[in-house]
Amino acid sequence: MKHTVVAWMEDRPGVLTRVTSLFRRRGFNIESLAVGHSETEGISRMTFVVSGDERMVDQAVKQLEKQVDVTRVEDVTNQPA
Repeated sequence: MKHTVVAWMEDRPGVLTRVTSLFRRRGFNIESLAVGHSETEGISRMTFVVSGDERMVDQAVKQLEKQVDVTRVEDVTNQPA
């Protein structure tokens, strides 16, 4: 199943690499990735579309939340558009 995960993080060099490496280590294929500024100064927003079962995605979200530069993570797969 495809999941859409949104993460907000400090806008610093190297953060994108650390976050995408986490998905790679978990064996996820990132089907889509969009990165941009958020409404908060100094915070970037990353939106990922990944394939995996719910348990795998939940684990990846928990790992993202542990990253120092990550301020918030949401699996928005089942939220209305």
